[in-house]
Amino acid sequence: MGTRRAFWCNRLIECGLILSMALYYVIGNQNLKFPIGGLEQLSPWFGLPFLAIFIVLCWSRLSFAVALLPLALPYYLAPKDVIHMAGFSPAEIVLWICVAVAVLQLLLERQHWPYRLSLPQLRQRIGPFLWPIAIFLLAALISLIGASSHRDALRALRQEIIDPLLYVVLILCCLRSRQELARMLGALFASGLIIAFMAIVQYAMFGKNNTVYGSDPSVGLLFDYTLPIGLAIVFSRLSWKIRLPILLLCIPFVYALLHNDSRGSAIAAFPVVLVFLIIFAIRNRKVLLIGGAITIVLAAAGYGVMHQKVDQVFMDTVINGHMDQNHVTTLQRRIHLWQSAEAMIHDQPLFGYGLDNWICHYADPRVVPSADPNFVKDGGLKAPQYSWMLSCPLASHYYIVSEVNGETTHMYDEPGLSHPHNNFLHVWVSIGIFGLLAFIAFLVLFCWLCAHILRYLSSRVVDQGEHWRWMTLGAAAAMLAGFIQGLVDCSFLAQDLAFCFWLLVATLLVIRAQIGLPWSNPLRLKH
Repeated sequence: MGTRRAFWCNRLIECGLILSMALYYVIGNQNLKFPIGGLEQLSPWFGLPFLAIFIVLCWSRLSFAVALLPLALPYYLAPKDVIHMAGFSPAEIVLWICVAVAVLQLLLERQHWPYRLSLPQLRQRIGPFLWPIAIFLLAALISLIGASSHRDALRALRQEIIDPLLYVVLILCCLRSRQELARMLGALFASGLIIAFMAIVQYAMFGKNNTVYGSDPSVGLLFDYTLPIGLAIVFSRLSWKIRLPILLLCIPFVYALLHNDSRGSAIAAFPVVLVFLIIFAIRNRKVLLIGGAITIVLAAAGYGVMHQKVDQVFMDTVINGHMDQNHVTTLQRRIHLWQSAEAMIHDQPLFGYGLDNWICHYADPRVVPSADPNFVKDGGLKAPQYSWMLSCPLASHYYIVSEVNGETTHMYDEPGLSHPHNNFLHVWVSIGIFGLLAFIAFLVLFCWLCAHILRYLSSRVVDQGEHWRWMTLGAAAAMLAGFIQGLVDCSFLAQDLAFCFWLLVATLLVIRAQIGLPWSNPLRLKH
């Protein structure tokens, strides 16, 4: 009876945390794109009681609030004005409340604080990730010196680097059990599911599915980090009482993807992720090798028979897909963006141009069509079409590829492209070569740690080993999907995606600590 009571008490606290923060966020928030029952028109003062409820519940169950934070990630484009005109996303609000509660509890309870970790213990949990993190943070700080728009660079530093790293520290301190880690991954999956339902409703009513982002690729990028969590459960060996409901919940993702213009997710990231999860779902090596060989032979034979149709589909969807009225494809635009990034890197390879400062050096605002901020109309000053025209001072040189061989590239049709659509180029342009090397180190260490965890789980008898396995594979599959789409888009230096990236890293760090896998000699038994 006591166990059942505790179960329902925890569920009530979870619901209370979610509802109280949701109501605080929407009440008086005039930045919301869609009206929600008129709540956004109310005075912000009406939201303060719900903020107080959230703080009380957070104090009571700090680990719950930390684990449920991913539910707030997609809504950063509609920040809440907390103090005067200072707007913060719901994820930032939850994060800093959790940080404040954690600090106050530590000061009050000291040695008796249940989440306390000494600096050596925290250092040990972070392991070899510490030095790349330090180099990455230092590179980001140095890049501020040469930033054209210091305000944008400082905001991006907070939202895309400092906040996610603080969240990693909270995860390492507060999530100490399998259930707590599963709650966080479940919240991440649920955040994508909510966006999937929103996309379905929006598509049915308006023929669009860009939801809170205003951009189809942004929806696909969120799915990269969320859908693989559910797929990992489906391909695990957990009970079908768990796997079947999750399988059904994956269907809205698939429907939303099929009606989404983000081809990177639908035709690149998720086919690879499915193959990845199927391979790890087959535990018998002989079956895997024979099945893989048969699959390759059948695929080759099928291509031989239908190669013309396959080639035509590839040309239509990948090479010539999304062609505009000027016969310019998204692939051509990406190539020109990569050329612009290459030229920027050539001129400033060491320390970059500053976070979120690409746009300040990309397109000349004085030649952007129909967007002259000094154009006077009807006796008033016409507002610029793009906000960066106000925040960025004029640069000595712009890197947009506007012409090739004397012919226009039509890149000035979209002068507001804010990044080079490639993770590695984006990091290099933003914070320089040292930041890029640190980012590569993150990926290498993530793969290394993931491989050792899977080997450890397969060679040792670990309590709840299948649960740890699906969490590891879910994190790996999500990182793989983000990496693939990050080759042609930005899946890292954005507020929600940066949180997702570091959440996956923290997931492996927690799993390693909980199963007793040592950093040195990773397959050594725990003593």
